[in-house]
Amino acid sequence: MLTLMAPITRAVAGTITFPTNGMPNLVFPASTAVSRDVPVGTVLSSQANNAGISASSVTCNVQKDVTVNGTPLPGDPLTFQTNVPGIGVRFYITNGWNGSWIQVPVSQTLSSPSGASAHYTRADLVVTGPVSTGSITTLPSMMVKFSGSCITTVTATQSLTPGTAITSNTCSVTTPALAFNLPKGLSNKLVTTGSTTGDTTVPLGLNCAAGVKVAVTITDATNPQNLTTTLSLAPGSSASGVGLQILNGSTPVAFGPDSAVAGNTNQWSAGTAAGGTMQIPLTARYVRTSGTLVPGSVAGRATFTMSYQ
Repeated sequence: MLTLMAPITRAVAGTITFPTNGMPNLVFPASTAVSRDVPVGTVLSSQANNAGISASSVTCNVQKDVTVNGTPLPGDPLTFQTNVPGIGVRFYITNGWNGSWIQVPVSQTLSSPSGASAHYTRADLVVTGPVSTGSITTLPSMMVKFSGSCITTVTATQSLTPGTAITSNTCSVTTPALAFNLPKGLSNKLVTTGSTTGDTTVPLGLNCAAGVKVAVTITDATNPQNLTTTLSLAPGSSASGVGLQILNGSTPVAFGPDSAVAGNTNQWSAGTAAGGTMQIPLTARYVRTSGTLVPGSVAGRATFTMSYQ
């Protein structure tokens, strides 16, 4: 006897739903002013929304997949680019059904839920590098998907509203080159190692937006790897047993790499700009080093790099 039977189908009875109004766009402030070199990762704005969620007749495990439609920052798959250089976005969502924040993209297998609960989404506007001025017109979006053997797959998209105007606060240097014409150094002032003479002060001039935190790195141009407080003598100098120092106020400056990155080695703070003209007094002088003191010509070359934080 041959018996034919129709295939058994399993009804998908469970549902997971978002509120009927979906996920309203998250909106960053209309304008944000930020200093050009603030540390990478600085959060400029954080916006959250309670998307909410409701579950009915869910008897199976549920797969929660949260992805981002956007271009990841090179080397950082959790931060996404905007069209404004130095500005990116990070997304977050409720961990599991009702936990704390977890960063997106993420995939989770969750046990069956029941009832309704809060379910939050969040987007942070963050610094990813030196900030440029511009209007944010290109933004990533986040998609949330729930799927499982006992439910109908459901998706929702969390979008961001474009148009935030970014202003990069900087300073312009009004004295791009400083020349310290030191007086003749007398040997009787440079008897012991570390003794100094010939202090000569020249101001470094800037014009800044108010509130910019100004930091400076001075680099030994003759020996860029020099991290001491003694500037190398430039080629053509005939003296020996003597070097040069540059002081910020009364403190000898240690030299560092040529970089505007916040926290650069031997970077130092010159203060916060009040807005408009700002002067940073720098002093150069002779300093006695080891070895025999041989009279002759002394010259040194250094560069300064400004960081606006």
